[in-house]
Amino acid sequence: MSTWARIELGDYTIDEWQNTYHKWLFKGSDRFREIDHDSQFIGYRMEAKQLKRRLELRGVNRQSVELEFNEHKTLWVQDLESLFQTLGDKAKENLPDYYLYLDSLQKCSLDSWLKLIPIAHRLCRLAQKYENCLRLDSQQLQASLTEAELNLLKFMCSNYDESPYYTSGGYHFPCKSIDSYAWSILQLVEPDSVCKLDISVLIDSGWANDFDDLAEYHEGQTKFCERANAEVLEITRLSESDGANPVLLRLSYSGLITILEAYLSDVAKRQVLNKGAIKRRFVERFEPFGKSQKSFKITELYSKMEQLDKLIIECIDCQSFHSVKTINSFFPSVLLVSLSSCLLQRLSDAVDTRHDIVHRAGKTREGEPIEVTLKAIQKLSALVLEVMVLVDKQIVDGLLDD
Repeated sequence: MSTWARIELGDYTIDEWQNTYHKWLFKGSDRFREIDHDSQFIGYRMEAKQLKRRLELRGVNRQSVELEFNEHKTLWVQDLESLFQTLGDKAKENLPDYYLYLDSLQKCSLDSWLKLIPIAHRLCRLAQKYENCLRLDSQQLQASLTEAELNLLKFMCSNYDESPYYTSGGYHFPCKSIDSYAWSILQLVEPDSVCKLDISVLIDSGWANDFDDLAEYHEGQTKFCERANAEVLEITRLSESDGANPVLLRLSYSGLITILEAYLSDVAKRQVLNKGAIKRRFVERFEPFGKSQKSFKITELYSKMEQLDKLIIECIDCQSFHSVKTINSFFPSVLLVSLSSCLLQRLSDAVDTRHDIVHRAGKTREGEPIEVTLKAIQKLSALVLEVMVLVDKQIVDGLLDD
């Protein structure tokens, strides 16, 4: 199913695309994700004054727009003159309106277009509403516009074939870039107008990805943390349902550590693979990765770069993220996530207990059986949640870094 996304400035459409979109002058900091019961907006938004500044920084001003405007308009004038010369008298019979278009193009300036765009915009909207009945003969229009401007208005609202000199502007505004058209529309809208690009429909139809990081930022937690919290709660409730079952309690204890390990591994992998600065810190500072790589020739550089993500995944998958040593070497140096020594010590004790449960059949090194109580499960659940919340808070804090 085809869907459309468009950049809108006030009531005007600057550009539109089918089944895709282009960020244009929008930045990552312009992203918004607003969802409620009645409506949703997922896309980009900036104020008119921000757009004006960004256009000026690209060298788009009246002088540049007028130059582009005149160049493009001249191409149309030449094309029409060539058409009339080729068709001769037949042109008057078959294309009478084209003579009016040529007259308006020759006589009207950029200011004429800026004057008439709001009128053309209003008339075209009315034409759509009233079954394409375009009315250009009202007394008010006749009295307020010159003959050339009336001809231009007719041209702006027409289905004139621009081929091969297509414009990037609406209402046949002569320009080669949407920058110039956007500058022109800026002259017509209120200073507090908003420029926006809504991609909600593209996301719903599967043509674009949602702003997952923005959603997580607003939620205050990553999807990994949300899922892990639910799993911790599920295991805790299961243990409480049969708190006298020693086998269930030992399995639950081990499962809670496994949930933490999966969370830490998932969030580590995503951050390293998707953040350039973090990926560089991983390569330069994470000792196990450096030791696992052999030296290579400079001629192999690009080949190694192409394999980098694969090598990173292999390295992270080999790490034991329930190991406090791994956590302490990876998270502070690579992700800049800090954990207190007191918290790590408590986690280390729990990991040792889990190790004995899994690898020593529930006994200590001295052969003493380990008794896991429901209270111990609840205490470990709270510890796992505390670690995940602390890590996740620092991860979320850096999600929107450009």
